[in-house]
Amino acid sequence: MDIVGLAAVILTFTVPLYAIYRGYNQSDDKMELKKMKEQRRLEEIKQENYLLENESMRIELDKIKKENARKQKTLENKENSRWLIEETEDETKDKAE
Repeated sequence: MDIVGLAAVILTFTVPLYAIYRGYNQSDDKMELKKMKEQRRLEEIKQENYLLENESMRIELDKIKKENARKQKTLENKENSRWLIEETEDETKDKAE
């Protein structure tokens, strides 16, 4: 008879304890799922930021290339490219006189 009573008491306390334990694990799983979703969103934002930075760097590089090409073309078009100071028409007339 004592065994039956003991089994009844154990079952009476075991079922609620198991339910509490299972609920605790489910809340942990929900928190883990929420954390994974937030990490995924963070990675998406990082990837978007990376692409935007690369695009802005590409635009800046294109600007620099265009400016360098323009400078190079200007240097090639000059007759006397080794002189930094160019003579103007007024100075040429003064020297001629």
